[in-house]
Amino acid sequence: MKALNRFSPILLVLGVTFGCTTEPELAPTPPVEVIVSQPIKGKIEQWDTYTGLVDSEESVEIRARVRGEIKEVRIKGGEEVKENDVLFVIDSDLYKAEKMQAQGTLESWDAKLKVAEEKIAIYKPLVEKGSAAKQDLDQAIANKGEATGGVLTTKGKLKEVDLNIGYCTIKSPIAGRVGRAMLTKGNLVHSGGESLMTTVVSVDPMHVYFDVNERAVQDYQKILEKAGKKINQGDKPAELSPGDFPVKVALVTDEEYGIKGYIDFVDNRVDPATGSKKLRAVVANPLQKDGRRRLAPGLFARVQISLMPSSDAVLVADRAILTDQSLKYVLIVDKADKNTVRRVDVVVSQRVQPSGLRGIEAGLKGDEWVIVEGVNRARPGAPVEPKTGDMPQRPIAKK
Repeated sequence: MKALNRFSPILLVLGVTFGCTTEPELAPTPPVEVIVSQPIKGKIEQWDTYTGLVDSEESVEIRARVRGEIKEVRIKGGEEVKENDVLFVIDSDLYKAEKMQAQGTLESWDAKLKVAEEKIAIYKPLVEKGSAAKQDLDQAIANKGEATGGVLTTKGKLKEVDLNIGYCTIKSPIAGRVGRAMLTKGNLVHSGGESLMTTVVSVDPMHVYFDVNERAVQDYQKILEKAGKKINQGDKPAELSPGDFPVKVALVTDEEYGIKGYIDFVDNRVDPATGSKKLRAVVANPLQKDGRRRLAPGLFARVQISLMPSSDAVLVADRAILTDQSLKYVLIVDKADKNTVRRVDVVVSQRVQPSGLRGIEAGLKGDEWVIVEGVNRARPGAPVEPKTGDMPQRPIAKK
């Protein structure tokens, strides 16, 4: 008992100490700060984007049609030429000499033909009277036939020589940009197109070829059917007018799709290896202020096909749209209910606009306060401290 009494004061103190301990009250968590903005009412466009290849509407290989030495080269590689501009001049002296020979031969045959006709005129009445042998008349008739054939053959030779003399002056069959001269003055060219001299490609308008998957082509067909038209099954541009499928084209280095055009051709078969069809867009390629043209054959380009006319819509920043499995939703702040966060499921448009905004097809009226900054800190049902800000948009470069 004495031992127990010695520890009684200590136990008493410990009992008092533990009995007086209480949990401290936690301070309430302040609402998180978020930035809210009301949706923007504007227009949206729906489009598909493809990668294409620029090509000329016309392309010609310039080759010699006659044999001879090049006397003049009248082109500078890369310059633009007009239709019928002279590109090369080939020495035509040999063909001029052949022409003189043919003219002499023609005069000889003309003389023989005249003599034969005179003999026939003489022998025919004499043979009828029996004063001359029929053999002489037959010989005269044969001589006339031979002379007539000689005249026709020689005239054909003259025509051929005249053509060859014309071929010695090589002109551009189309207007466009000429390539470098593959042969220079003094070189010998051969007939039959063996010698490639240069190329000429048209520059305005230009074509852009690109492949579209079969399903997309069928979607385009449905759009045309609503307009009472159909996609052509071959090269029939009349069935696709410029207003049916407008397109916008941008080069690899372009930020904006500033080149406008339209589809004028859809291939008549699906490529079984890729399951796609080849389409062709026509775009203008005018001279710029610096005297150059933007498009050239072989360039890669991006093509946008507008699926339907622009329409009015409610737009919000794409980064404000959240995903819950297959559902899309946004978080809004209900200012009438103590700034409580609410979840609103929405139906969004397929494409993000160049401004970085996406159209809301259903779910929002346009007067809600959508959380655009701090969505990762906000929780549905919890209050927040909203601060009003602008709807975030992507800067658009000036054209």
